[in-house]
Amino acid sequence: MTPTLAWIVIAAPLSGLVALGLALLFLKSRIWTHDRSHLFISFAAGTLLSVAFLDLLPEAFEAFEEAEGAAGHGVAPLIVLAGFLLFFTIEKLILWYHCHEEKCDVHRSPSMILIGDTLHNFLDGVAIAVAFSISVPVGIATTVAVFFHEVPQEVADFSVLLSMLKTKVALMLNSLSALSSLVGALFAYYFASAVEGAAPYLIAVTAGGFIYISASDLIPEIHKETRRSQMWRQFLFFMAGFLAILFINGFGNGH
Repeated sequence: MTPTLAWIVIAAPLSGLVALGLALLFLKSRIWTHDRSHLFISFAAGTLLSVAFLDLLPEAFEAFEEAEGAAGHGVAPLIVLAGFLLFFTIEKLILWYHCHEEKCDVHRSPSMILIGDTLHNFLDGVAIAVAFSISVPVGIATTVAVFFHEVPQEVADFSVLLSMLKTKVALMLNSLSALSSLVGALFAYYFASAVEGAAPYLIAVTAGGFIYISASDLIPEIHKETRRSQMWRQFLFFMAGFLAILFINGFGNGH
């Protein structure tokens, strides 16, 4: 097993499973609130955008330039846009909607929640594998971004499942769903290894997906808050997410 694959095998399932465990803790202790969820979402938006613009986009442009020369400058933005549109299409086709409230009236069927969550985790795994293929710091930064995006999602989905299923059943099904991130990560790793020239496309599509999640899902959710005190906290957490990625990148480059 290569060092890159070892990082992927550890990070991909760990992010989802830890987020699931934290979601269960929040729900059982009743400390999860609307305000706390918005702070998590703000931090997640900052990290996802930072990883997309500071890590994935530059890497995608560089990879396309190396593969196709000057023509790569025109290809890379198209693939990033294709990634954005792909995530939009997936969301529409399976009614995949990220609800960040404790109670969500959308897709209340347990099967729809689990299908959406499984696909979501699979794509998270792809993103983590793509990031570690660039470098360990980028992989860690992406794992952090995915984790903070996962926590509000898991709280929302898990709270609905607990209202319909026994706790043990809901936990087992959600844990299996979380492991789909490992499947996605292994798929991306071996696909990029087997198909020549696939890596730049995976990187660009991942960048487009992260931009889509932040711009169409997380940031609109943040803007629902109109209380000035909470808006300032959201802004600070958004900037903290950005600074966290800068710190991880700087730490990795320094070592």
